[in-house]
Amino acid sequence: MTERGEAGVLADLEAMVESGTLVGHGAELLAGAANLVDSFLATGRFGVAEDPFGGKDASLLGDDHAYYLMLWRLFDRTPAAMLADFAIKVRRILAGKVFKQVGEGVIFHHDVYILSGQNTVLGDGVFVNRGSTIDDRGPITIGEHTMIAAGAILTTHGHILNDFSKPLPFGGRTMAPITIGSNSVVGFRSVVMPGVTIGDRVIVASNSVVTKDIPDRWVVGGAPAKKIKELVPLEA
Repeated sequence: MTERGEAGVLADLEAMVESGTLVGHGAELLAGAANLVDSFLATGRFGVAEDPFGGKDASLLGDDHAYYLMLWRLFDRTPAAMLADFAIKVRRILAGKVFKQVGEGVIFHHDVYILSGQNTVLGDGVFVNRGSTIDDRGPITIGEHTMIAAGAILTTHGHILNDFSKPLPFGGRTMAPITIGSNSVVGFRSVVMPGVTIGDRVIVASNSVVTKDIPDRWVVGGAPAKKIKELVPLEA
C-alpha cells in the first residue's frame, strides 16, 4: 500500500477491487487509512467536502474547533470509551471546545453524533444518552438539567422540495432553530423537528415525533406528538 494520502488510499482500493486482488490485502488498506488518521491527529488538517444539498457543513467544520470534535468521534471508537466514568469526563472536557456554550456538569454517553457543536448552547447538567443525534446546522438551545434519551434526534434542517428545476436532493436546505427548556425529557428514539420550542418540565414519550411547540409541564406522545396530560407538582 503506497503512502500517497487520501487520493492514494482510494486509488489503491479501487485498483485492488477492480483487479480482484483485495482479498488478503485488507490489512494494507486499513493501515493506509490509519495513516490518514495519524496525519490528522498530528496536524489537525482534514478535508471537508462541499455539501451537495446546499448547506454549509464545510463552514461549520472549518475552524480549529473541528479538531476537538473529530477527536471526540475518534475517542468514541476506542475501548476507552467503554470506561463510562472516565469517558464522561473526557467528553465533558472536550465539550467546552466543541459547543458554542456549555454549562457545568454536562454528561454525554458514547456514540452521540454531533454535527458541529458550534450552533448548540447547553445549560448546566444537560444529559445526552448514547446513540442520539444533535444535528445543529441551525441553532439548538437545551436548558439546564434536561435529558436527551438514547437514540433521540434533534434536527434543525429540512430540504426544499418544490424546486422542480433540480433533482430533489439538490434543491437546497431549510433551517429552523430548536429550543428545549429546563428539566425536560426527550424520550427514547424520539425526534424533535426543526423550528420547535419545548417548554420547561416537558416529557416527550418514547418514539414520538415533535412537530409543534409544547408548553411547560405537558406530557406528549405519538407521531405527531399530542398532549397526554399535564404534570402537577407533588404536594409538600
